[in-house]
This record gives sequence, structure tokens and C-alpha cells, in this order.
Amino acid sequence: MTNLERYHKILKVNLGADEADFDDAVMVYNNYKKWDSVRHMDMIVDLEEAFDVAFEVLDITSFSTYSKGIAILEKLGVDMQA
Repeated sequence: MTNLERYHKILKVNLGADEADFDDAVMVYNNYKKWDSVRHMDMIVDLEEAFDVAFEVLDITSFSTYSKGIAILEKLGVDMQA
């Protein structure tokens, strides 16, 4: 499983996302179907465990779209192309 596939799996489990939803126009914090503050923190924990990283407070608060999540993981050293 690639890192991007792992990311997608976590979004699917936590947000009930479909492949078609993986777009910044659709997947936006507090506007996407199940993406509320509780699910957000559950997702952060799952991402930290899956990728062995630690989100800082600024990372948690700025993670507001699909692609920002990818950018934050890359900033934390995760190769999203692998």
C-alpha cells in the first residue's frame, strides 16, 4: 500500500469519504459531511499512528482540506509518492 493509499484509507474510515471526494473543492473541514472537530482529532491520531509522525498544533489547525493534509504529511517527512 502506498502512502497516498494509506492516507485515502484513513479519510474513508474517519470521514466516510469516496474516491470522488478527494478534491479541495469537496473535502473542506466543517463543510464536508462528517468532518467535524471530533472526527478531525480522530483522523489526526490515525494519521500520526499510520505514518509515525507528530502533528504540531499549527499542523492540526491548518489541516482544513484534502491537499493541505498531504502537504502537512510531506512537511513532516512522509513521502507521499512512495
